[in-house]
Amino acid sequence: MVQKVIIVFCLLLLSQVHSQDLATIDSLQQVVGQQQRQQNGRELTLSDSVAVKTRNALARAYRDFEPDQCTLHASKALALAKKINYLHGQAFSHCLLGNVQNNKGNFNLGIAHFQQAIALCRRIPHQLLLADSQLLLGQSYLYLNNFPEALKSIQAALSGYEKLGKTIHICRALNNLGILYMKQDKHDEVLRIYFKALAILKTKPKTEESELLANTINGNVAHVYSEQHKPRQALEILLRCLPVDLKFNRLNSAGLHYQAIGTNYLELGENQKAFDALTKALDLFDKMNNKSGQGDALRYLGQFYAKTNNFPKAIDFTKKGLALSTQIGELESIKFGYENLANLYAKSGKFDLAYESHVAYKKYSDSILNSETSKKLIQLQLTNEFEKKEAAIKKEQARKDALRNIAERKEKKIKYIVLTSMFLLSLLTIGIYRNLKNHQKQRRIIQKQKELIEASLTEKETLLREIHHRVKNNLQIISSLLNMQAEEISDPAVLASIQEGQSRVQAMSLIHQNLYQSEQINKVDVENYLKELVDYLSEMFEGGAKKTIVTIETLDIRFDFDTAIPLGLIVNELVSNAFKYGLEPKSKGSITISIRAMSNIDYELKVTNNGKGLPADFDTTNLKTLGLRLVSILSKQLRGGFSAETVGTQTTFTVCFKDIKAHNTAMD
Repeated sequence: MVQKVIIVFCLLLLSQVHSQDLATIDSLQQVVGQQQRQQNGRELTLSDSVAVKTRNALARAYRDFEPDQCTLHASKALALAKKINYLHGQAFSHCLLGNVQNNKGNFNLGIAHFQQAIALCRRIPHQLLLADSQLLLGQSYLYLNNFPEALKSIQAALSGYEKLGKTIHICRALNNLGILYMKQDKHDEVLRIYFKALAILKTKPKTEESELLANTINGNVAHVYSEQHKPRQALEILLRCLPVDLKFNRLNSAGLHYQAIGTNYLELGENQKAFDALTKALDLFDKMNNKSGQGDALRYLGQFYAKTNNFPKAIDFTKKGLALSTQIGELESIKFGYENLANLYAKSGKFDLAYESHVAYKKYSDSILNSETSKKLIQLQLTNEFEKKEAAIKKEQARKDALRNIAERKEKKIKYIVLTSMFLLSLLTIGIYRNLKNHQKQRRIIQKQKELIEASLTEKETLLREIHHRVKNNLQIISSLLNMQAEEISDPAVLASIQEGQSRVQAMSLIHQNLYQSEQINKVDVENYLKELVDYLSEMFEGGAKKTIVTIETLDIRFDFDTAIPLGLIVNELVSNAFKYGLEPKSKGSITISIRAMSNIDYELKVTNNGKGLPADFDTTNLKTLGLRLVSILSKQLRGGFSAETVGTQTTFTVCFKDIKAHNTAMD
């Protein structure tokens, strides 16, 4: 009778451990003590599975705020479950131990536990615990930026939850899928996934579990807004999320939200609020022994000290954070740590250390975004889509087979009525069947060829993206070296020449960046490119003043690489010329850049400013400056010409040019 009471009590506690209140923990400890006394002096039996469940329930109650206690009870539950060969208890214990290791930043240890849990769940089998283990495994791979394995595990979990009809679990998997796309900077897709999950949660009765999950997803929405440089919107959500974390004693989650609050206050320049929030985050991560959180919090505190010009402290905090991130192998945090160190050393005049840190930053950037990882991720996505199509084809084929079986039964009945007719019909059926088999064989051959071609095209596109990415990185290094050189030069003429060279390098770098990020790898979005180029030139010539209004007028025009590079350099020279010579230093100026199509091949570029106008002796056939001579040369390269005029206060430079790819196609 006592044992039955223990079983019922244990199961009730297992369904309510999310509350994690002290009364629940005290009750569980009493049950554990009673079970321990019953076990003393006798052989272990299968009935001791109750003790395993109780230990696991107690470990789960401690999970989010006392990791050491959680580890203690989960380890004892695992040892007991192994003695009685209780596979479900072993799998659950491994899940809890993996969770603790993830929270501490020991992701490889977490992966080992989750893999053991998955293997045990497949032996039992237990579909829900299997899907939970796969989702947690996907989280571990997310932390390590192993996107292919993360995507594979999360999709497996999502498929399992959909088969079981588990709504809350589906939303949890969608949340992790959103984090995966967030790490790839696909913000629109991320928000679509998060809002879909929140909409599903709103249709269900509000429970503690759904409230906690909605709070987590809202925190991730705030992170997206932070990445989009919308700190006010992010803070509005985060300040609503934090009380929920504290209410349920979720210390890791509270630490992450305090950290996000601090970084958004840093962006807004509210430094004291940022310091207070980041300090609270670090305290919580210290309590949970979360190395990942500690590393990030220390790095952000380094940013705070940099903003207050305390560079020695900024460097010290950044190096401490980098050491923790390196210890657990968190590549993204390591990359940001080296990036911050490079900037801090440069501002402190330690250019050798700045260069070393910058090289390390580029190394880890390439490691995260290398072509092999991207290729594997694309292959996994295509495999998932292909499996869905295959399932639909098999379902349709099964339906056809069923219909064919019905037809064959009818044919047998007719056979007894008219034997001769049935014989002829059978011959006809055999002929149709052979034709169908031949047709299916041909379709399979065509499908296989199509898949090979698509795989080849995907590989080539991935390689092209990687080339553009690496060229962009190399140009950025050149730009950084020029910038460092410029800091040591006092001669205005030499400094201006270096800045002109740097702007030309940046103009070419932005082309490669746009090609790398574009959905069409061979087309540059001209409007987006011009906005980025003008922002860079405005920052270079005016700094934070931003007196000049720049207007860009294009109608969804896209050019290939051969046209975009010369055109970008032309715009760079004309806009730079306007900032340097055309606009009055103390008055608000305006620059208008317009590109319009004259035909399918011919285009016209106009760059207009309201400055001082052209000198009286200006002659496009006898240009004195390197920049305008470069414009003339590049205009001819684009099979066009270059002219300029001043009317009133408006000076307009006009370049007529051709789309080189369209021109060459027409000539062929």
